[in-house]
Amino acid sequence: MVYFDQIAKSIDNRFCTETSQNPSVMDVRSVVEAVSTDDDDAPVYQVESLCMRCGENGTTRFLLTLIPHFRKILLSAFECPHCGERNNEVQFAGEIQPRGSCYRLEVSSGDQKMLDRQVVKSETATIKIPQLDFEIPPESQRGSLTTVEGILVRAADELLALQEERKKVDPQTAEAIDEFIPKLRACATGTSSFTFILDDPAGNSFIENP
Repeated sequence: MVYFDQIAKSIDNRFCTETSQNPSVMDVRSVVEAVSTDDDDAPVYQVESLCMRCGENGTTRFLLTLIPHFRKILLSAFECPHCGERNNEVQFAGEIQPRGSCYRLEVSSGDQKMLDRQVVKSETATIKIPQLDFEIPPESQRGSLTTVEGILVRAADELLALQEERKKVDPQTAEAIDEFIPKLRACATGTSSFTFILDDPAGNSFIENP
């Protein structure tokens, strides 16, 4: 399964190998020019970036990679050595495809292979699970490269993270979410069957089809 930490680790591994040969830090313009080429074996590039949590400088690493049967995408992984903040993102350079895309995946209970399918989700995509009347709007998650399971686990974790605050200001909503989270986790673990819909009007999202 491909999770954010695994993506970052992959970038880190390539980065460590390449920086032993060339330890320089590039500026943003150089990175943009470099990853705009058609090099099929693009190296990892590094730039200093401001950490939005603590205000100190961290490091963002960029890797141009090819998703089979899809297209090239730019992976970025940020890490701050001062506060430990880490985040990862998939970028498409703002390109809108001629047509939108909509993928519908029927996941049967106990089918781990379906949950392990890679998902490229752009910042314009909406994810829906009709059986739960559940929707992840575009603005709630940034572009990401993960799996079906990874998206559902992340959604459940984000709902859970705000529960303590909800219980103070809106106990009724918090109670409903407490009842909903186990249903979402049941889908993420393959206990329940469900339909996974990925709808992207910009056409930059994708579900792996083995």
